[in-house]
Order: sequence, then structure tokens, then C-alpha cells
Amino acid sequence: MILLRDVNKTYSEGRVAFHALKDVNLEINQGEFVSILGPSGSGKSTLMHLIGGLDRPTIGTVVVNYQSLGILSDKQLTKFRNQNIGFVFQFFHLLPYLTALENVRLPLMYSDYKIDRNHHAAEMLRYFGLGEKLKSKINELSGGERQRVAIARALICDPAIILADEPTGNLDSKNGEYVFETLTTLHQLGKTVVVVTHDEHLAKRAHRIIHVKDGHVS
Repeated sequence: MILLRDVNKTYSEGRVAFHALKDVNLEINQGEFVSILGPSGSGKSTLMHLIGGLDRPTIGTVVVNYQSLGILSDKQLTKFRNQNIGFVFQFFHLLPYLTALENVRLPLMYSDYKIDRNHHAAEMLRYFGLGEKLKSKINELSGGERQRVAIARALICDPAIILADEPTGNLDSKNGEYVFETLTTLHQLGKTVVVVTHDEHLAKRAHRIIHVKDGHVS
């Protein structure tokens, strides 16, 4: 369950205040597949960052899985994200000096899982058809392969919530279709999936569309 109540987010640029989100009230139920649709600069990525605990609201309350994020310290928030939320980004956010296996394994270093981290990460990569790329550095992979590594990393701690911010933005149509099919499968497996996009065609494939414009949500 994701709940936002009276959420505002303001950024200060010198003497100028930019209101990225304005009086947002939103509820996303467990197991929903939701698209957040809006043009560039509308506030949709800011909304995603607040839901994921990557940023904090200026005013208002954000509750995820019955946990109010505002009362958590930075350390507690990091642990909460690691245990509950998997992130997939447009620009992958993979570490180029690590191998595919090391990138996927990284979240396990901060988790309480008592498992063979290398084995678990390798199995996740094999699931996504990257069994021959375990030792490949990120710059040796194609865009589609990098996004599959990013999805494997997002899933490695078995989070209940998947947040995908423009996950097809840097991919061709074939790889973009693969990514969206993967997100659909994750939803069918019971995950809550929230996808930020400016692509109306992709947004319509979710079960519900949340529109963001000029910081307002409808």
C-alpha cells in the first residue's frame, strides 16, 4: 500500500522557489499496476522519488507498506528501501567499473539475507538470459542487456514494490517491449508495479493511469 496525504515538494533555486508537487493526495493499493503519465517537467519523477524514499516532501505524509517514511532516519530509510522497493531507472544507474554479477549482487551487501550472494545473483541474471554475461563489465553490454541487469538488481532482494522511472526511454522498441512484458509478469506474480512514463501507449497497458501536470495529480 502506498499513501500520500497533502504532499508538497518545493525546490529553492537561489531566491526562486519551484513547486514540483502541489497538494498531492494519492493511494495505490497492494498488487496494483499503475502508470504515472505526464510531460517532461510535470513532477512525475519527483512523485516517484517521494514514493521510493529517495527524497522527502517539503510538507505532507508518505506511507509505504504501512510505514510512515517521514519518521525514519536516513539510515533506516536506506534499509527500508532495500527490503521493500526495487528501482528501475531510464539511465540504468549501474556501476560501470563492476561486472554484471557484481552490480546485481550489490543490494545483497546491505540486506539481512543469509544466502550465497554470488549464486543468487548469477541465478537472477540467468533468469533474464544473461548467463554468459556474468563477468562482463557494463560498458561491454548493449542497452537492452544493461536494462535487464538493472531489473535483475531491482528484484534481487524480492521487494514487494517495483518503481520504474521511464524504463524504456533509452531502448529500442523490441527491448522496450521486453521490459514492459517483464513488468507485467511481475505484476501477475503479485508485485505492486508503478511505472513513470510520458508514453501514453505504454501507460494504457497498466491497470490505472495517474496523470501529473504542473505538479498536480489527477
